[in-house]
Amino acid sequence: MSNTTSYKKLFNNTIIFAIGSFASKILVLLLVPIYTNYMTPEQLGLNDIVVLTANFLLPLFTFTVSEASLRFGMDKNYDSKKVFTLSNLVIIFGLFLLSFILLCPIFHVNRLFSLVDDKLNQYTPMLYIYVCTSAFKTLYSTFTRSIGKVKLFAVNGIITTFCTLLFTILFLMIFKIGITGYLLATILSDGISVIFLTFSAKLWKYISFKKLDSTLLRYMLAYCLPLIPAQVMWLITNTSDSVLVTTFMDSHSNGILNAAYKIPNIVSTVYLMFGQAWNMSAIDENDSKERSRFYTNVFDLNQSLMYVLAGGILLLVEPVTRIWIGKDFQECIKYSPILIFATIFTCFTTFMSSAYVATKKTNRSMVTSLIAGVINIVINVMFIPTMGIAAAAISTLASYLIVFIIRAIDAKRLIGFKLNIFKIVTNCLTLFGMLMLCYIDTKLKYIMDFGCFLLIVGMNLDSLIKMANAVIPAKIKAKLPFYK
Repeated sequence: MSNTTSYKKLFNNTIIFAIGSFASKILVLLLVPIYTNYMTPEQLGLNDIVVLTANFLLPLFTFTVSEASLRFGMDKNYDSKKVFTLSNLVIIFGLFLLSFILLCPIFHVNRLFSLVDDKLNQYTPMLYIYVCTSAFKTLYSTFTRSIGKVKLFAVNGIITTFCTLLFTILFLMIFKIGITGYLLATILSDGISVIFLTFSAKLWKYISFKKLDSTLLRYMLAYCLPLIPAQVMWLITNTSDSVLVTTFMDSHSNGILNAAYKIPNIVSTVYLMFGQAWNMSAIDENDSKERSRFYTNVFDLNQSLMYVLAGGILLLVEPVTRIWIGKDFQECIKYSPILIFATIFTCFTTFMSSAYVATKKTNRSMVTSLIAGVINIVINVMFIPTMGIAAAAISTLASYLIVFIIRAIDAKRLIGFKLNIFKIVTNCLTLFGMLMLCYIDTKLKYIMDFGCFLLIVGMNLDSLIKMANAVIPAKIKAKLPFYK
């Protein structure tokens, strides 16, 4: 591998983000039994809809400007102070617009909630506060990354995680206020995150309202506005399952689906640690002569890690569900294996999107996201009434698989990196075999599962060793017998 410095920078940033994210990953493990023991399936299902609504409102009324703050904040051709100031102004304008819509009776926001469930109307005020704190937390943490303060970003992750856990225990286990407690825990932890980053990173120094740069604002909006439909369509892909399961079935069924995502989310959260560092490296390497080779090698490592991780989780999904998930949610074991397999393509699709970020071709992200959303909704509408929750899991797999193929072809044209098709096909077929074994009732299935997992490890071991060789310091390698 060439350009060793680039790989080491990616590796070091990944480690920093991993340390910062480690607490939040432990938090996920701790919160699942709290959610599934102190909230009913109906409450968890309704809570999911409220959070999904907030996630839809965020890109619409923040204009995804935090994405522009990262891309332009890292670009040496632009003043980071102007970037941050304009980003704050865009979010303030968007939140003011949202407050007007929520308060204005002609928009009938409550009627929109009633289409899903009448019980959601009471959470409208908290929904707005949730969106506000989340919007500023996302912007401030993203901008902190863009100015190179990745260690501070990691510390913020740890602090936010601790606060979330503390408030969740307080509101759900002690006060037992259900959905309200969940929302309060997130709102307060996000608010503390904003305050911490403001003072620790001295972000006030990056705000100046003198001579606002209208040209830069146009560039930033041209970059981030196409990401609004892109993010909305990805949210539709990710959340239409929940909305349509609730609509065609009930909140209890959506609570089961929500629980089914808990174990697959381990794969995506591990990828997130790498993905945050990877986006920064993709921007840094955009003008490099070694860009194509860099993308090729990094994706090779990325897919190897994902195959091994997904295989290990498929191997353990049944016993982990029995121990980790509450007794009222054990039905989710039927759907988790499909979602674990789907998460592989979720991560691959996210990786490919870095080509759009680096080259500023965000309109392509919008188009491919639209395709994913359409596929997901069509399958859900057609099959949920007859197949139930299983249709939601299958629609997620189908949409991400197809969009991964499209984005891989797109990214190859933009960046020029190569994909090892044989490696992708053989690993995915082996994982699919493990997936099918989850539904077979035979004493030999655990032996066969373990054999498939060993095969996946064997097929990917060489790539993992190569990357380790590129990032491990020479002094350490000299002390390791297998490097001599």
